[in-house]
Amino acid sequence: MLCPAIMLGLLAAAPAASTDAEAAFYVSPRGDDAWSGRMPAPNARRTDGPFATPHRARDAVRALLHTHRSPGPITIMFRGGTYVLAEPLSFRPEDSGTEASPVVYRNYPGEAPVLSGGRPLAGWVRDRDGYWSLDTSGLPAGPTQLFINGQRRPRARWPVDRLLRIAGEPPATSNWAANLDPSENTEIGKRAFRYQPGDIVEDWASRPAAEIVVLQFWMEARLRIAAIDAAQQSIVFTGASWRPLTWSFGYYAENVAEGLEAPSTWCLGNGKTLRYHPPADEDLASAHAIAPVLEQLVRFEGDVDSGKLVEHITLHGLGFHHSAWTLPEEGYAFTQAELGAPSAIAAEGAHHCRIERCELAHLGGWAISLGRGCQDNAIVHNTIRDVGAGCIKIGEPTVAARDEEEACRTTVTDNRLSDGSAVYLGSPAVWIGQSSGNLVGHNEISGAFQWGVSVGWNWDYFPLNRTRDNIIEFNHIHHIGTGILGTHGAIYALGVSPGTAIRNNHIHHVLSNEYWGAGEGIILDNGCSGILVESNLVHHASAGGWGCNFNCYGNLILNNIFVFGSKYQLTRYGDAPSGEVRPNGEVFARNIVVWDEGPLFSEKDWWSFATLWDYNLYYHTGGEPVTFLKYTFDEWKAKGLDRHSLVADPLFVDPEAGDYRLRPESPAYQLGFRPIDVSEVGPRP
Repeated sequence: MLCPAIMLGLLAAAPAASTDAEAAFYVSPRGDDAWSGRMPAPNARRTDGPFATPHRARDAVRALLHTHRSPGPITIMFRGGTYVLAEPLSFRPEDSGTEASPVVYRNYPGEAPVLSGGRPLAGWVRDRDGYWSLDTSGLPAGPTQLFINGQRRPRARWPVDRLLRIAGEPPATSNWAANLDPSENTEIGKRAFRYQPGDIVEDWASRPAAEIVVLQFWMEARLRIAAIDAAQQSIVFTGASWRPLTWSFGYYAENVAEGLEAPSTWCLGNGKTLRYHPPADEDLASAHAIAPVLEQLVRFEGDVDSGKLVEHITLHGLGFHHSAWTLPEEGYAFTQAELGAPSAIAAEGAHHCRIERCELAHLGGWAISLGRGCQDNAIVHNTIRDVGAGCIKIGEPTVAARDEEEACRTTVTDNRLSDGSAVYLGSPAVWIGQSSGNLVGHNEISGAFQWGVSVGWNWDYFPLNRTRDNIIEFNHIHHIGTGILGTHGAIYALGVSPGTAIRNNHIHHVLSNEYWGAGEGIILDNGCSGILVESNLVHHASAGGWGCNFNCYGNLILNNIFVFGSKYQLTRYGDAPSGEVRPNGEVFARNIVVWDEGPLFSEKDWWSFATLWDYNLYYHTGGEPVTFLKYTFDEWKAKGLDRHSLVADPLFVDPEAGDYRLRPESPAYQLGFRPIDVSEVGPRP
């Protein structure tokens, strides 16, 4: 029997949805845009055959749609090979299909076409240090990414293997402090800091490509140097971060020659000379080197205000590789979730469009973003890996004024999302903001993401018609937070979200970093209400399986298994609101919590016990007495909590082997617990 992964590969390689007879046009690296595009290969005399570029095929479809409507699908088949894009492939309303006659851009069966925004690099010269050098003046801008033989090569950073610590805010007597432009954000703590002796090289101020990356917990500030005051040991930047730079656990310099001592790294010096330190077994004379130059590869350009939308276009079985990112003159910093990063495939006003069985890889920012007015779209069975930011972004951080403007009702299922945050360090794999009716199900998520799924972003309690009815289910989220920022949480919700459900997910090995206490399984943050968290299995999350802000209400946390957190198991955090204390609790019932290290709760005490906890099972595998905050079990019950709960071994089948099914005699069944089946999580074949 074939394993599911092989079956999935065969299905992606040769689906039966289209045949040569159904294809309206063909595109091939061996084609010619002067030909008809009606043949899959050039004829014997090379007088006709496929098109050469995706843009020519799109224009041919546009002309066909202008003359008549097809009674069936219009299919554009891409032969295998790489298509180097001179500009993004843009779809406008006149490129749309219909429900009965969708327009499908797809791979030729059994072949793997790639649309690339990169440029091959040639002409390497080995210098006396053993490094390779290349003149990149032929590129439109200095490269910010380098890929060798399909692998990302990091830019040189210094120090190579540690972080520098900010010494504090700069003194007001620094020689540039009085000269900041008053029209800009001149709060000095956000634009400058004082450094430790020897940490900053004064010459960096004269290197325009040098950057300082300040790690600010769940985000980073990537800053350009304006000036360095060596006498005052202070550095100022061309722009500001969103919080004081001292709100940080460290920083490093990037794109500086001092870091080239590390193999596989590179930097861009003054001018456009790229220097690369190859690993010992790599010969650039025969290597395939790529530098991305396009920030966007595909655009869906609907006009939401006029109602002229892009509809019923499918991208199937295509590769989208090598998108670029650039650092603005003022640097870059975003409050949370890296929403300011570019997207390889970006859409506005797209309805009933699909991205399916595609591979998006080696990207500088987000892979896919569905923005204003995108509705009823699907992102299914894709592989998204090695991306500079996150994988899928749905919605906007602001509330849509009209229903037509909301991005909503997106299906995100059966995707494999991995290895993100390569440039923008605080990115989620999937972000949903001010958006309703979305399904995120049966995905596999792993790697250096700040969140696996981040949903909500409703900073106010009203309106209730946005950020609701989102379903996050049957996802396999594991080994997440492998980057320098660790991870905040595997699934994170923020704000009022009536009808939202987080259920039947398998979450494990959620990692923090060594500098701050993140790494939770499921987090309900400020203002969350109306959310159901049910039948999830969460184990080996650094900061426990579940956490909730005090400023939440009306959430149901039912029938979950939270086991083997390392720092602690559960947390209810946040500051007490000013004024009258109001009910703020949730229903936490029929859950199993098991641990072998750390306390049950991260807190010593709570400011409010206005919450309902009962019918839960707690167990410390070492046999230690179970305490609740600073209270004994009896004292805890006296507060009205867990009056019917038990402290007992849940009798997992084989927890050491990762089998958290319950034996028939488990005491959890006495409390009404229902079995959780995780065999169906993750992508389906």
